[in-house]
Amino acid sequence: MKKRIEEALSAEYKGLGLGEKTIGRLADYIVGKGSVTKEEEIDAAVKGDDVKLLATSIQGEVAGLKRAKETAETALADYKAKHPDPDDNHGDDDKNKPDLAKTIADAVAAAVAPLTQKIETLENANSTKAALEGARTKFFGGDYAKKYKDEADDAWDRAVEMNEATGNKMTADQLAEKATGYFNKAVSRKGVDTSKPFKADPPAGDDEGTLDWSAEKKRLQDSGRLPKDQ
Repeated sequence: MKKRIEEALSAEYKGLGLGEKTIGRLADYIVGKGSVTKEEEIDAAVKGDDVKLLATSIQGEVAGLKRAKETAETALADYKAKHPDPDDNHGDDDKNKPDLAKTIADAVAAAVAPLTQKIETLENANSTKAALEGARTKFFGGDYAKKYKDEADDAWDRAVEMNEATGNKMTADQLAEKATGYFNKAVSRKGVDTSKPFKADPPAGDDEGTLDWSAEKKRLQDSGRLPKDQ
C-alpha cells in the first residue's frame, strides 16, 4: 500500500521537485493517519489539505536550503580567491577560513527544523484525534452510559477538559477510564452500581405480556362470566 501511495504522491506533486526520501516521509505520514485501508482511498488522501500543506512547505524549505548552500559555496569561493594557497595553514587569516561542512550543516538544520516541527505537529494532532475518537467509542458504547446519557455527556466533557489541560497526553484507554470514573461517581448518587451486570428496563407497554392472568381467568370461568376452555 505504501508503494502505491508513493506513486500517487510523485504524480500529484511532480511539479514541486520532491525527492524520494521526502515522498517516502509523506507516505509514512499518510499511512500513520490510518485513513487509507484500500486503494480507492489513496487519491483522496494524497490530495488532502494536510498533505498538500506539507508538500508545499517541504518544497519551500528545500528551496531555502539550496539558497543557503549556494551562499556557503559563494563564501568558500570568495575565500579561495583571496587565499590562493589552500595548503597554507599558517597565519591569522586561517582563523577566518569558512568551514564549508559546518556552514552547510547549520543551513540544513535551520531549513529542516520548521519542516520537522510541522510534521510533528500534524502527527500529534492526528494521534490526539485518534485517541479521542477511540475513547469516545469505548466509553459511550457501554450500556450504563447509553441509559444515563446526561451523566455520560458530563463525564466525557470533564475527561476531555482534563486531557487538554495536561497536553492531550492520554491514550484512548486512559481517556475512556477517566470518563468512566467521573460517570460512576455521578450515577452512584442515584443508587446505580455500575460494577453489577446491566439490566435493561422492561419494554414499555408490555405489561400484558409479562403478567400472569391465569388465576383471574379461572375465577371468571368458575363464576360463569367467562367460557371455559374447550
